[in-house]
Amino acid sequence: MARLLAIDIGNTHIKIGLYSQGQWLEEWRLATDMRRTPDEYRLFVRGLLAESHIDVVDRAIVASVVPLLTPFFLRVVESVSVSKPEEVVPPGYGLAVDYPPQHLGPDRFVNALAAWELTRRSVVVVDVGTTATVDAVVDGVFVGGAIAPGPHFLVQALAEGTARLPHVMPVIEPWTIGKNTEQAIRAGVGQGFVGMVQGLIENTRRDIGMDAPVMLTGGWSQRLLPYLGMDVRLEPRLTLEGLRCADAWLYAHEVH
Repeated sequence: MARLLAIDIGNTHIKIGLYSQGQWLEEWRLATDMRRTPDEYRLFVRGLLAESHIDVVDRAIVASVVPLLTPFFLRVVESVSVSKPEEVVPPGYGLAVDYPPQHLGPDRFVNALAAWELTRRSVVVVDVGTTATVDAVVDGVFVGGAIAPGPHFLVQALAEGTARLPHVMPVIEPWTIGKNTEQAIRAGVGQGFVGMVQGLIENTRRDIGMDAPVMLTGGWSQRLLPYLGMDVRLEPRLTLEGLRCADAWLYAHEVH
């Protein structure tokens, strides 16, 4: 029973998935903390696997947008994997790239890879979290996209760039008219974020085809979905699925 450990290192969270026999057995999320040592992360990962009564996995794959943590985690997973862990570095893995590879984040790439493998058609890939990315895949080629601030960045910019506006927790409210300053900020940020993502999706579809499906993932995806007003496929595990697809491609092209 082969087991795969997939790790996505993001700016805010580290997502870890354990895959075996055609399904994700476990999913975990850690806060990204630059102050932790490799030994601390090793204990975290070993502890998570121990909860599933597992000492080692057969394969491991990592995607990271935090370069300082990448070598840490490659060493960490090497200690719990039978085979040498792989780091996803675009392009490849069955998805071509029409974009400077050195400027393409592995998270955007693996999301696009998973969306392509799941649909096998031109597709819009939306990831909403710390940032909002809206990317396009056309005929098996990542052709580019848009990067915009997420809700937390929006409220932070208002608080830090003005003298009197408070810092509020971002939410998406069902109303658009705030009755006080805090409500007005929440309305502006929440509904403004919805409108921004809607506009980016519509613009992308105009470029690649209005019938292109939309795949949605990320920490804000569940909150955003009811307000988009369009047919969207929610895929909470899209990044982990992209890592699994990359590992499957690597395995298929190894010399056994």
